[in-house]
Amino acid sequence: MSTTFWIQFLGTLFGIAMLYFTFIKFKRKELSKIEAIGWFLGWVIFIIIAIVPFMLDPIVDTLRFYRRLDFFVVVGFFVLLGLGFYTYNLARNNQRKFEKIVRRLAIKKNNKETQ
Repeated sequence: MSTTFWIQFLGTLFGIAMLYFTFIKFKRKELSKIEAIGWFLGWVIFIIIAIVPFMLDPIVDTLRFYRRLDFFVVVGFFVLLGLGFYTYNLARNNQRKFEKIVRRLAIKKNNKETQ
């Protein structure tokens, strides 16, 4: 069996496992309905591309990539940068909220001690 077969097989297996984990997270109410639909759609697209990678050839050819793998590396890099920026912004927002709460509690405690 060729390397391509194993990559497709493992990609499909990974996609199915992630569909299952997404379903479990949704059932535990850790994902909203909209989030679950988005993730399900993403994993189904991942599985389809793993099974039929030549579907991307028109995009790869139009963008003049030498191989499909080059396309995936560039797209993956962009996705990771975007997710990193998003995560940084979430962390900063949480830090600001935490600082506000700590300040309010410190002021409240200070007011009680002075009375």
